[in-house]
Amino acid sequence: MFYLNLNDMEFIACHGVLAEEKKTPQKFMVDVRIETDQVIAAAQIDNINDALNYADAYEIIRSIMMDNCYDLIETIAKEISEAIVRAYPSCICVDVKVTKVNPPIEGFIGNVSCEYVTFGGDD
Repeated sequence: MFYLNLNDMEFIACHGVLAEEKKTPQKFMVDVRIETDQVIAAAQIDNINDALNYADAYEIIRSIMMDNCYDLIETIAKEISEAIVRAYPSCICVDVKVTKVNPPIEGFIGNVSCEYVTFGGDD
């Protein structure tokens, strides 16, 4: 089994429930773990044509983060996870973690995140 990880992707985007969050960009971090056996052949013979294209996967993630405005990080995580499974039917599992780095919570120091898992695969 192979896991393709896209880690620490940073996006400055407008997502959130509050009106101010919809106008003022804020920092989000996204981590994606794609479980697949699609790349076994690629790894054995070092052939890019059999690999899962992580540049294309990044573009899916970037588009969801930057071309939309969601209220909830839960929705963002779900949208990314399901879009990757649709794009790569050989995915067994896609785990997405979306972190809002500075949530607008009075007195709160830290971040909040949501993780969502979608199962796929060629059955």
